[in-house]
Amino acid sequence: MRLFAKRHGEPTFARGGVHPDEHKELSAERAIEPFVPRSVSVPVSQSLGAPSVPVVKKGDRVRRGDLIASDEAGGVPVHAPVSGIVKSVDRGIHPVLVLDLSITIEAREDDDPPTFPEIPGWEALPREAALERIRKAGVVGLGGATFPTYRKLMLPDDAEVDTLIINGSECEPYLTCDYRLMLEQADEVVLGAWLIAKIIGVPRCLIGIEDNKADAGAAMTAAIERLDIAHRDHPVQMEVVVTQTKYPQGSEKQLIQALTGRQVPQRSLPMHIGIVVQNVATAFACLEAIRNEKPVIERVVTISGRGIAEPKNLRIPIGTMINPIVEACGGFSDEVVKVLAGGPMMGRALGDLNAPVTKGTSGLLFLIRAETNLDRYSPCIGCGECLDACPLGLEPNRASVYIEAGRALETEEFGVLECFECGCCSYSCPSNRPLVQFMQVAKAAYRNEAAKKKVAA
Repeated sequence: MRLFAKRHGEPTFARGGVHPDEHKELSAERAIEPFVPRSVSVPVSQSLGAPSVPVVKKGDRVRRGDLIASDEAGGVPVHAPVSGIVKSVDRGIHPVLVLDLSITIEAREDDDPPTFPEIPGWEALPREAALERIRKAGVVGLGGATFPTYRKLMLPDDAEVDTLIINGSECEPYLTCDYRLMLEQADEVVLGAWLIAKIIGVPRCLIGIEDNKADAGAAMTAAIERLDIAHRDHPVQMEVVVTQTKYPQGSEKQLIQALTGRQVPQRSLPMHIGIVVQNVATAFACLEAIRNEKPVIERVVTISGRGIAEPKNLRIPIGTMINPIVEACGGFSDEVVKVLAGGPMMGRALGDLNAPVTKGTSGLLFLIRAETNLDRYSPCIGCGECLDACPLGLEPNRASVYIEAGRALETEEFGVLECFECGCCSYSCPSNRPLVQFMQVAKAAYRNEAAKKKVAA
């Protein structure tokens, strides 16, 4: 275990944090490769909030980019990742929800494959029209949060926002998809950031990148200068800020504090202190939506872990099953004991390799026994390591003891409702206690209690 040791120089957040072994060397030098599956199974739940509503049926022929599920119920539009035939609209595996209504498409050769050329006048598009293209493209937070992006950018009239932060931290171990995107397509990421700054009307944009990705920071700085962002029709003072490598540097509140010194109050949003935060992949997707009217039908995913023969960064169509991805990466290299969607700190364990890639899938990790801890947990020894590690100063140790005693509804004073489940507490616990899971149990208990009260009222 490596707890974070404070260094001088690059900025970081003030409290807690850890520095897990990074394991980024497994995939960091792997350039992004395209991947074309034989079929996809696209869940209609691709964002926080309501699911989308299918607008296709079995037997329909679709082309890449066609709308296959609408946002009429409050979700985000979902589009065909490949051209082909709809084989079914039925319940299927979802990596987060377990099961979800899914649209399965068998890929077919297209005589006239659709392209997404640049649309003249995109740079001068009015704010409302730009937001509409982002909505219609189904853009969500691609860092993993999956909140609909157009909603996040539709600021209330009384919001006083002065700064956009682009999150290039990618602080989770193993993951390098954002790193490769910044290296290989820096111009596109910068242009996407500029468009977002223009939409929300701010004059300043800070791009936070950890110091273990210095070459990505250099690539982004060069792109800012090359594209002359400070002298475009909406001038933006855009700057790359190199931060300390420290987890969870990429969390919104922690990154805001590191880059600006501002602190987001409890149960408040970044916009309440004048800031909007977006991930680098989301900025890239916003550019494609506005410039090319290209929907989110694919994303870059890191395939890594010592259980996979050839770690890679792949541009994968949404809905692609994990099994063919494993085959494309040379199969398993050793006995895999855990498969994760996302990173090892906040990712979710998968129980089925037929689960699909969704818009929120940043990584697929195949971990062997030496990379994970499968030991049973022990009672709390009161060491306080989790208190030192927690970036919010919560008390997961005390919450866990109460939950074990069946007193979950007495844990609010320990901060369970503020927890964003970063995993620092679990990582630092010498008793191997699943402290994040305890916090999830408590939050679920409070949600259930609120639902009961609502019904009773």
